[in-house]
Amino acid sequence: MDYGNLLDDALHYTKDGVFSNISRWMKLIVAIICLGIPLNGYVMRIYRGATPAPEVDRWGTLFVDGLKLIIVGLIYAIPMIIIWAFIYGGMLLTVVQGKMSAATMANWSPNLGLTLLLYVIEIIIGIIMPVAAIRFARMGNFSEAFNFSAIFETIKKIGWINYIVALILVTIVVAIPICIIIFGLILIGGISLYMMGGGNIALLGFIAAGILIILVLAPLFTVFQARYMTRVYDSAAIEA
Repeated sequence: MDYGNLLDDALHYTKDGVFSNISRWMKLIVAIICLGIPLNGYVMRIYRGATPAPEVDRWGTLFVDGLKLIIVGLIYAIPMIIIWAFIYGGMLLTVVQGKMSAATMANWSPNLGLTLLLYVIEIIIGIIMPVAAIRFARMGNFSEAFNFSAIFETIKKIGWINYIVALILVTIVVAIPICIIIFGLILIGGISLYMMGGGNIALLGFIAAGILIILVLAPLFTVFQARYMTRVYDSAAIEA
């Protein structure tokens, strides 16, 4: 698998489709403001192989497709939610009831076995979910998002090692600029708050700036990752 080509393709797809198209970029920001639902619908269009980047139109369809993709994600998240509830539910209930003291809180620790199980399930779902989502987008049937035999067969055609390396690579590529942005925001925010002597106004300004930056950059990261995973998925046909 040519990872460099995949990254380069996703970068140019994002650059030509969003970065160089201010109108489309602004519409995607609006899609994020709408609870991200139409943005998920836009991702579905990319998953279906739209080239070049599709227009942000037919908002009703974007909302419906976005809700469908969110439902698939929520169903996949059920095992994690259940285990999370077993780990933290009792503690949270005690806190809500006001029965947990500071000493009890300090001495509380999550169940190690359940925590490890949660991490394992998160990794498994993280591996399965991209192929499941793309398969769902193309087949248009909820059952296909949970057709595990077909999902595993697709990953097998891509190559398990190729696929996992591709996932790790895109995670790193996306995480690096995000970490830099977060570090920069914290640094600039800390300096600003110090120079302005703190205060609620300075803090609110810092938070507002952070939210604005996230809104502006999120469409770029979202489209880049969606295109990259679409190309990885399509490589199954090439490898086969």
